[in-house]
Amino acid sequence: MNKTVIEVQVRAVLPTSGGCAVFIGNNEKVFIIYVDQTVGSAITMFMRQITKERPLTHDLMGHLMTALGAKVDRVIINDLKNATYYARVIIRV
Repeated sequence: MNKTVIEVQVRAVLPTSGGCAVFIGNNEKVFIIYVDQTVGSAITMFMRQITKERPLTHDLMGHLMTALGAKVDRVIINDLKNATYYARVIIRV
């Protein structure tokens, strides 16, 4: 198995009939992860720097990381089972 880590960014989020398609990639390759509408909306809001009056659950993690001086170093997608991606989030403090 290839263990090379490749940097990617969210390129776009587009609505689909069952939720949203999140296009993730770099200049060489792009792949799509399908998520529900709530997750797609949250990603879009983050990309557009839109804040909600009431924080969302993932905002708590962001606030905790900021308070601790932590940053996400990288996310490694390491498995795919039954159409669910599993990943490790590497955090630098």
